[in-house]
Amino acid sequence: MKKNGIYKDYVSLFLLVLIFISSNIIIKSKNSKERIADEISSSLITLQNKHDSIASYFKQHYEIIIKDPKKFFPTKDENNIAAYFFKNDSLIYWNSDINDPRSLLQLNSRNNIYKQGHYDYYVAMTSCDSLKVFTSTPLCHHNPYLEKHDNYIPEKINGSYNINFFLENERLSYHIDYHAKMNDLESYILGLLLIIIFTKSLTLLWYKISDKAKHKYLMFLITSVGLYFIIIFLQKNLFISTSNLFGESCLIESCRYSFSLGSLAEFAMLFFSNSIIFSSTIKEKSTLKQSSRIFISSAILIIFILLYTYLIFELISNINIPFSFLQIYNTTTDSYIFLFIIVVFTCAIIQMLNNIMKIIITEEQSYMWSIICLLALGAIFEFLSNQFIELHYSILTNIVCLTYYLITIWEKKSKTRAKTIIKKLCIITLMSIQLTYILYLINETKEKDEMEWFANVVGDESDKTFEKSMINISEKIKNDEYIINWQKDNNFPSDDSILNYLNQKYFNTKEINVYNKVVTLCDTNTILILKDIDDFEINCNNLFNEILEVNDTVKINEELTLVDDPTTDSYYILKLDLSPIDSTHHNIMYIEFYKEYILYYIGLPELVSSHENIIMPNLVNYSFSSYNGDILQYKYGFYNYPSELSNFRYKNEEYVKTRIFKHLTKTFGDKTIIVTIEKPRFIDIVAPFSYIFLILSLIHFFIWKVSKKRKNKIIKQSFHGKMQMTIILTLSFSFIVAGVTSFLFMRNSLNKKTFEFQYEKNKTIVKNIEDDFKRNDINDIDYLKNYKENYFTDINIYDLDGTLINTTQPKLFEEHKSKIINRKAYEAIKLRNRLFYSCEEKIDETTYNSSYFPLKDNDGSTYAIINIPYFDNTMTNKSSMSNFVITYLNIILVLMGLSALIVILMTRKTIKPLEIIQDKMQKINLGEKNEIIEWKSNDEIGDLIEIYNKLIKELEISANKLMRSERETAWREMARQVAHEIKNPLTPMKLNIQFLQMAWDEKNPDIDKKLRETTKSTLEQIEILSNIASAFSDYAKLPKKNIEYFNLKELILNTINLYDNNENIKIKLVVENESDFNINSDKNNLGIVFGNIIKNAIQAIGKNDNGEILIKINDWENSFNISISDNGCGIAEEEKKKIFMPNFTTKSSGMGVGLSIVYDILETLDGKINFESEVGKGTTFIINIKK
Repeated sequence: MKKNGIYKDYVSLFLLVLIFISSNIIIKSKNSKERIADEISSSLITLQNKHDSIASYFKQHYEIIIKDPKKFFPTKDENNIAAYFFKNDSLIYWNSDINDPRSLLQLNSRNNIYKQGHYDYYVAMTSCDSLKVFTSTPLCHHNPYLEKHDNYIPEKINGSYNINFFLENERLSYHIDYHAKMNDLESYILGLLLIIIFTKSLTLLWYKISDKAKHKYLMFLITSVGLYFIIIFLQKNLFISTSNLFGESCLIESCRYSFSLGSLAEFAMLFFSNSIIFSSTIKEKSTLKQSSRIFISSAILIIFILLYTYLIFELISNINIPFSFLQIYNTTTDSYIFLFIIVVFTCAIIQMLNNIMKIIITEEQSYMWSIICLLALGAIFEFLSNQFIELHYSILTNIVCLTYYLITIWEKKSKTRAKTIIKKLCIITLMSIQLTYILYLINETKEKDEMEWFANVVGDESDKTFEKSMINISEKIKNDEYIINWQKDNNFPSDDSILNYLNQKYFNTKEINVYNKVVTLCDTNTILILKDIDDFEINCNNLFNEILEVNDTVKINEELTLVDDPTTDSYYILKLDLSPIDSTHHNIMYIEFYKEYILYYIGLPELVSSHENIIMPNLVNYSFSSYNGDILQYKYGFYNYPSELSNFRYKNEEYVKTRIFKHLTKTFGDKTIIVTIEKPRFIDIVAPFSYIFLILSLIHFFIWKVSKKRKNKIIKQSFHGKMQMTIILTLSFSFIVAGVTSFLFMRNSLNKKTFEFQYEKNKTIVKNIEDDFKRNDINDIDYLKNYKENYFTDINIYDLDGTLINTTQPKLFEEHKSKIINRKAYEAIKLRNRLFYSCEEKIDETTYNSSYFPLKDNDGSTYAIINIPYFDNTMTNKSSMSNFVITYLNIILVLMGLSALIVILMTRKTIKPLEIIQDKMQKINLGEKNEIIEWKSNDEIGDLIEIYNKLIKELEISANKLMRSERETAWREMARQVAHEIKNPLTPMKLNIQFLQMAWDEKNPDIDKKLRETTKSTLEQIEILSNIASAFSDYAKLPKKNIEYFNLKELILNTINLYDNNENIKIKLVVENESDFNINSDKNNLGIVFGNIIKNAIQAIGKNDNGEILIKINDWENSFNISISDNGCGIAEEEKKKIFMPNFTTKSSGMGVGLSIVYDILETLDGKINFESEVGKGTTFIINIKK
């Protein structure tokens, strides 16, 4: 990495950290208590002013409004205010069903804080004459079982808080206990930014450490772990720590570890980076024998896969976020984040295994012995898994390991061009299968645990926590001061008053609150009238004694008894003898505690069942039955249970899987509970495969791109690749459009089918009720319960004024829903005489379908309105749509794979002629005979080949002409150059001989001296002529290749030693990275290359002091890169283009053939040479030689 690149990365990292910290500060200030208080105060003022303006307008125009209230107060939507009109205390109009109108009449003040169920409302009352108008707006809800943070209705507030409203001087005021919290969207954005910061820091850390020669990975491990803890410390001290993503553990409470989802993502990145760095720094040990390689590689593969399976199994088993992709509507953003984390761990294992196996496995490795060794080790580990520790090793895991191993060996042996891509796709598929299998094992375990839990809920009516609490409380009740005084005076209040007193003082704990409670005070003469049995009269004590005697009971202690009642889930009777020994009044208090029968909660919104301490599983695929002895007591669901337990085929097996179903049988004394669910289909089991495969493929593609970028490799986009990509993208777009269209069509069809089914079912219910319903039974709760048990649906009945008179879910209307009918339904049925009305209704955040019908008597007169809500309809539809989406995704994945294979094969066949042309064009040689292409097809490719063949023939003719012309030109140039080079020494030779002749003629006394000097000079010039002849002779010979295996580094060192004899010049070799530097090439010719360049560098430096020649050698993936730099005179810009020409030189002497020979040698060896030069600073020659 270059210095300026590192500097830019450090600057960008600093900016990211600055943005992250400043964003935390800004978001924290936005959520400060003072700012939230200002927002609440402002919204309350606006709200109250709106109610006041309505009241003022009503007083001024009430005569007009009363004629058509709907015009001024239309049916309420989310932005309107609820309004209720009373005339002489009779409801005449309402636009909303959020409040119970009868309760509003009890309010006498103009402004009121009104509590209904879990909600607080602001209610304003205005009156004119006999007319009263109540306007209502919800302020907040206090349902502790609803996972929602924005409890304050007018404004969305982030964080956990408790807000209480009150009136102060007729104005709305409040008190809030507020703890600021970052919302999910902000935490996701900042969390992503934090992951980017961490990843970038790890990358820069490795670039910094990789320059060190020793212990690179150990240094990276220590510093990366330290960096991880710095990141954890940073986030814990910033506002992001208050978010769900970073502030709450994503693991269950029983787990001994605690990780937030954000911290787990950071740990995944730490593990991923360390696994890649570790595996990339491992060096091959060539001394290992073949048998050792087979054993070690097999053991490493199995151990890694086993540890991966075990760790992933434990991690997913302990996660507390939804992680079942069978129901995509139930998945959250956290689910996909966790899936990404799991896939990152998987990708890390793949990368580590790939690098390790690549080093250990060789081309010579035997398939047969590898398979035998792997199977033998697999059998050993399977035995250990079964005997000692559950490692979840299976036949599938063994197959995955074996296939993985064979693919790796195949890659080593294969010469296929696309072998790396094929191997990666196969391994990604294998690991996706393995991870899908792990998810299947976990879902199987969870499903069995859920079945067992549900069997306990249905079959075991005992409640140990409740029993423990009641044992402690019963003595306190008997010794209560008020109860003792009531007993002494024999002046007890009513049973309801006693219950209210006990609820406030003793029964306000979580364990007891979930029970319905009834208090009955009996003395010796108390008579009870049983309306269920034709007003039958019975002594109070006798009734309870009979209940305890007739039913199966378990005595908890002398006072508390558990009664086995099939109509409830848990039924306790607490019998308290309140009479002291000296009292003449014998009073016994019976307190009944019971939970509703679990079937009554089926289909209810989750917030209601949760409030009742009932955590219902997804009952879409559930069936269950209860047997008392051998007799069937009740059953639920699609499975057809026999009426006698003895006829049930699997009664003696606790847990059994059949071809279609799974059954769990559990016995509680004489009671036997059987829970049955459908086995998942194959498509359900492989549902996560598509998600995992896609994410793994994307991560591998990202790693590949990054590695190419790091190695400064330009990824060439071929026409073939572009063509394939275009077709695949077009197919993908078509599949997506088809999928979306099918999804919308199926959803509409499913909604229509569900609506038709509900309508027919509802008509049947209404018809049956009309046939046998008597007016005097309209308030009979048990009557409607029979319909609920038969049709598994809830029923509500309203009178013609729109007031609730009967329901199968009284709890729902006591705490969550008002007892007034939906206004639109009332208008449709009552005012417009429609026979049916359907709409969507809402309880808190739960939306459900609701149908309304008129109930008619024999005369056809409407006497009531029946409402049938379908709480589970949305769940059923979503389940069906989830199955469709998952099935379609997997089908698309298979189709895309097949399409990609077909596209590759078809495009290869289509592109083959172009590849032939490309190959032939690459082989075109002007000095040789070029082949034409034979092509029989008469198409566009045929026309192209015909033009190519024609051009080849024309090229051959032109080449011959050119070669003849060039040969003549070359001979002329060579003759001129030889003449020029020979003429230079001949001229001084001629002059010397002429001077010698003159001296001889003149009888010069120094003739002997002159003769010696002339002879010496002539011999020197003859030597120069000989050298000139030898140089041209050498240039005329093309270098001959003699390929051998040698050490490139040693060759360069030997060449340096040959030329390192100048005191003013230092020659230095620098090894850029660790390698053996062995190469298959021409040793002698490469020696000439390095010798010529070093000699030129020495000549360029000349006599200058502090001369330096720096040689750097670098091992690239498929070649060696050598740079030779000097600080000599450099090469002028106009001379750079001629530097490799055969007759060019910048020196005053020499023939300029040295660099030309260097260029020719490298060209014959498929090498490359480039240079950079600056006048006055020096020159650098860069040589690239293939291995």
